[in-house]
Amino acid sequence: MTQPVPEMMTLLLEIGEQRSQVWLSQPDATTPQAYPLAFGTHAIQPGPFRNAPPTPLELERAIMVVEDELMRIAPQIPSGLQLTLHSQPSLAEVLGGNLLSRDLVEQAFGQLAAMAEGDPLAASQLPRDECFAAVLLIVREWLHHLASESVLIVE
Repeated sequence: MTQPVPEMMTLLLEIGEQRSQVWLSQPDATTPQAYPLAFGTHAIQPGPFRNAPPTPLELERAIMVVEDELMRIAPQIPSGLQLTLHSQPSLAEVLGGNLLSRDLVEQAFGQLAAMAEGDPLAASQLPRDECFAAVLLIVREWLHHLASESVLIVE
């Protein structure tokens, strides 16, 4: 059973290099609730991706690390809440805007997985940068497991 989302509740995911942080603001609270996450663009599997693009095995390991951390905080995060994202690199320029749907992120992640498998067509559409791959994977896992429909990217 999903709980209703109170009005004016905001959710911010800040992806850092070694760690990330989720901030959940509620209208009746003076300070946002903070949830640290033990992953970042350089600590994703649990170390950095060693290949650009990452290998299929690196992607699988990273998915497990990110899923475990997200499931740890999932009971405290209302489902369906709009995700706001701050990260470097930003996904906005490559994926075409500051508001990205879950379907668009899934499509981009599919291209990343195809690129990891050696598909030359996929390799021409996304950056080969391992930090971009880490941010995309983290956002994809969030949208997939915490029921957000989209992500709003802020600088």
